[in-house]
Amino acid sequence: MGLIIVTGAFGFIGSHLVERLLDMGEEVVAAGVAFSEDNLPYILRHRNASKLRVSYVDFTSFQQVKALLDTTRPETVYHLAAVASHRLSRKDPFLYLGNNYNSLLAVLEAARLLEPSPKVVYTSSSSVYGDNAPPLSEEMNPRPKGPYALSKYLGEQLCRLYYEEYRVECPIIRYFNVVGERCRENIVFRVFAERILRGEPIEVYGRFENGVFRPAERDFTYVSDAVEGTILVGVRGAGCEVFNIGAGKPVSVLRIAELMMERLGRRIDVRFKELQPHESLVSYSSNAKAREKLGWAPKTNVEEMVDRFARWVTGAVTVR
Repeated sequence: MGLIIVTGAFGFIGSHLVERLLDMGEEVVAAGVAFSEDNLPYILRHRNASKLRVSYVDFTSFQQVKALLDTTRPETVYHLAAVASHRLSRKDPFLYLGNNYNSLLAVLEAARLLEPSPKVVYTSSSSVYGDNAPPLSEEMNPRPKGPYALSKYLGEQLCRLYYEEYRVECPIIRYFNVVGERCRENIVFRVFAERILRGEPIEVYGRFENGVFRPAERDFTYVSDAVEGTILVGVRGAGCEVFNIGAGKPVSVLRIAELMMERLGRRIDVRFKELQPHESLVSYSSNAKAREKLGWAPKTNVEEMVDRFARWVTGAVTVR
């Protein structure tokens, strides 16, 4: 590959993607917003950091994004920059819809104006499926519920427009519940681990059906597997094809809580809570298309995910 830009490079998945690309010997521009540098030290310490450039960009500013692409002339842009939270977006729809749509628009328009245009890999979300029945496949009609899900679906439609009107290649990834080291504070692995270490009760979400609690089930996908799938979409994805990147099996959130308590060696109270009405009880992917067209398959089972995360978090979290 030629030069690669990763937007959202200081975030959870973005920083892992930068590290993997550097492992491969690629030349990478890590672009992020100046006030979000949590994971920047990890990529700066990489043994191939001489192949890394760091750029601070407001992705909602077309002029800043255009200047970045004009000066670097990338072959591929992995666009991960976004405000991310399905649940929190309902409290601030303007932020999520405005930021996520406008940042993608700036990237696509800047790519369109370059000759030749780079491939733009857009990272969407499984939340666009809404209340479709699993296993969720790319052929289903999206039914997004909530501002975050809608922002991602509108982004997919924008990719389709730029491909059909301007022939900018912009394949699309729908991530399913990516977890792992350095994940955001609102991701369930980190929420559970930090509460366990502080001795606070865990809240497990689900639904009461006929007086019996049924915990939510999600498609937990380890970050290194998600990164491998992301790179393969950049290499083999074409047009505005959509690819699910998910483990392809549902795992109970209660199971995650039990495994995390076991790995951290501490039992605490578990409290059952109702999901919000827009949240699905069970969500998991069909990853057949990614397996067939990309040659991708997840490698990490849920027990190993929890084990690796527990080892990381005990070295990264200060118990207060």
